[in-house]
Amino acid sequence: MEFERTSMAQFEEIQRLIKAGQTNRQIARALRCRRTLISTIREGLLSPESLSLAKSETPRLPPPWALQVDWVSVERDLRGGFEIKRIWEEAAATWTSYPNFFKYVKLRFAQLLTATVTLREFRAGERCEVDYAGDRIEWLNRHTGEIHHAHVFVSILCFSQKIFAVAHENERKPSWLDAHVRMFAAYGGVPAVVVPDCLKNGVTKAHLYDPDLNPDYVELVAHYGTAVVPARSRHPRDKALVENAVGILMRYFRFVHRRRTFTSLEEINVALGDTVSRINGKLHTRFRTSREERFSTLEKASLRPLPVEPYSVGEWKAATLHPDCTVHVERNFYSAPHAFRGKELRVKISTNLVEIFCDLERIAVHARARGKVGERIIDNAHLPEKSRAYREATPQMILAQARFAHQDLHSLIEELFTQDTLANLRRAQGIVRKAYSVIQSDTREVSAPWIASACEQMRRFGRVRVQYFEQLLAAEKKKSTVSRENREIQRMPGNPMVRGHGTRAPQGQAQVPVQLSLV
Repeated sequence: MEFERTSMAQFEEIQRLIKAGQTNRQIARALRCRRTLISTIREGLLSPESLSLAKSETPRLPPPWALQVDWVSVERDLRGGFEIKRIWEEAAATWTSYPNFFKYVKLRFAQLLTATVTLREFRAGERCEVDYAGDRIEWLNRHTGEIHHAHVFVSILCFSQKIFAVAHENERKPSWLDAHVRMFAAYGGVPAVVVPDCLKNGVTKAHLYDPDLNPDYVELVAHYGTAVVPARSRHPRDKALVENAVGILMRYFRFVHRRRTFTSLEEINVALGDTVSRINGKLHTRFRTSREERFSTLEKASLRPLPVEPYSVGEWKAATLHPDCTVHVERNFYSAPHAFRGKELRVKISTNLVEIFCDLERIAVHARARGKVGERIIDNAHLPEKSRAYREATPQMILAQARFAHQDLHSLIEELFTQDTLANLRRAQGIVRKAYSVIQSDTREVSAPWIASACEQMRRFGRVRVQYFEQLLAAEKKKSTVSRENREIQRMPGNPMVRGHGTRAPQGQAQVPVQLSLV
C-alpha cells in the first residue's frame, strides 16, 4: 500500500499543508506523492499510530547471501568475544562484503554488540605504553606432560600505534627488563616516555605525584635515555591505548590459533610475531594506512637512537661507604662521594663497570679492576664535599604557578626544568599543590616564609621530594604558631614583701617599698 512507504516527516508535512488550505493537487505536486494518499490523510483514514504499526508489521526478508552463513557458529564466536571482522573473514567473506555483513550482524545480534571509541593524539616518538596481558597462553611440555602458562608483554607506540608483543615464562623482574630490551630493539629506537602500570617490577611504591621506581628499572631506562611516568594506580585509562592493544592482539591470536596446541615458549613467540605483523600490516580505519607504514614514514625518525650496547643485567650487592670514602667490592676498593659515609649503598657489578647507587641515584661509576687484589680506585672529585641536584624538571605552567607562590619555589623548580621536562611532572605538580594548599589556608603573606624556609632546606640536603616538602611546611607552621607571651616585669611601689627591690631614699628620708606587677 501507498502509506507503507510514507515517512513520518512526510505525513506531518501533508497535514500542515492541509491545514494551510492547499488542495490535493497542489500538495501532490509539491511533495511528489499521490493524491489518494493526501485524500486518505485528509479524511482521517490514516493516523501516525497506524502508519508506525504498518511499518513494524512489514516483514524483513534476509538477503540471499545470509542463507549461506552458519549463524549458530557466528553467534557462538560473537559470545566468545571474537572480532566481527575475523568472523566475517572465515564465515562470509566469499559471499558478501564486510560492511554488509557488519550491518546485518548489528541488526540480528544487537544485544551482543557494544562499541566504545576513544581518540587520543600524540607527537611522533613521544610516548610508549606497556602492560601485561591478563590472558595467559597455555603450552604443553611434551617431555613431562605439564601444562605451563606464558605471560604476554604488550607495548604500543602511541603515535603510530605500532604493536609489539613477546611472551615469557613469568612476570618477574628479569622477564620485565628483557621485554623492554626486546621492545626497544624491535622499534629500532627509544621513545621519550615509557608508561607502565604500578606493578612492583616498575614501581616499588605508588604515589599520585612522586612514585618510587624500582632501582633496576630506573637503571635500564637511564641506559636507554628515556623517562618512566607510571600510570596512576587503578586508572587504566591513563594507558588506554595499550589496554585496547592487548584486547585486539589476544582476541586475534586466540581466534587464529584456537585449534592449535603449543609445545614451547619459542613456538608461542613465533606465533605472536606473526599475529603482530598481521595487525601492524592491516589498514587502520582511522589513519587510512597501516600501523607499520605510519611508523616507518612518520615516527621512526623521531625516536631517540639506541645505545651502542644493549642493556645487560648485572650483579647487585650491598656495601657501606667506609670513612675513607671507599666501598669494598671483590677485594678492591672504589670511591664514592664522602657525603654518603656510613650509609648502606647498592653496587652494580657488570662486565666492565662498577656503579654505586644511593637509593635511586647513581653517585659513582668506575672501570672494573680485573686481575688485581687490594687496589684502590679513587676519584678526586669524591673527596671534597659537594651537593647534587639530580632531579627532573616541570612544564612552563608549573613554573608560572610556582612564581605566584614564592620566588624561591620558582627558582627551585626552574633549576629542575633545565634537566628534563617529562620524567618528573607529578613531582613538580605535587610540590606546587602543597604550597597552594598552605597559601589558601593561612594566606600568602603568612605562608611565604614557610615556603622559603622549606625550599632552603630541600636545597641544603639535596632532597626535593613532595613528602619532605610537606613535612617542612608542617614544621614551619607549627613553629610559628607557638608564640611566647610578653612577660615584661614592671615594678610598682607599695610592696613590702619584695626584698631588695625597694627604692633607696636620700639621706634623711624614709625608704618607700616597691610593688611588682606582671602584665
